[in-house]
Amino acid sequence: MNKRTVYETITNALRQRFDTAVWAAKQAHDAATNEESVAENKYDTFGLEASYLAHGQSQRVFDCENDWRTFEKKGVVLFEDDDVVALWALVELNEVDKHVSYTKWFFISPCAGGLTVEQHHQSVFLVTPSSPVGKALIGKEEGDEICLRQNGLEVVYEITRVC
Repeated sequence: MNKRTVYETITNALRQRFDTAVWAAKQAHDAATNEESVAENKYDTFGLEASYLAHGQSQRVFDCENDWRTFEKKGVVLFEDDDVVALWALVELNEVDKHVSYTKWFFISPCAGGLTVEQHHQSVFLVTPSSPVGKALIGKEEGDEICLRQNGLEVVYEITRVC
């Protein structure tokens, strides 16, 4: 998997998420300022609810823009063969169970944890250093094993690549 391509895919996904948030914020603002949103009586709260939604959407735009700009400004950080897993690393894990060959890819990110992008029919999961997976990976190196909880079961993975 090419880290530069993964990085560009993540940056594009964050830009699309920002664009969607801008569109949603505009829709919420239009609803909040529409003349039909004016209260007809003291029990009519549609306008108030619309303004709360518009405020929340504006905050989401701010957060999405920060995530996208963080990636856009940073650029690709390349790791050497003997580097440990740290922020901006792309990490490949293989399940240790010899009966199954299962690979997972994680990108250690300062933001946008939970985002998943597809690269060559493979999912790449963004995790932050404060997430359980991030905590398990940070400081490890190729050849180390980590244990992750999946569907209530402990699954052991070997770190096969850090780039």
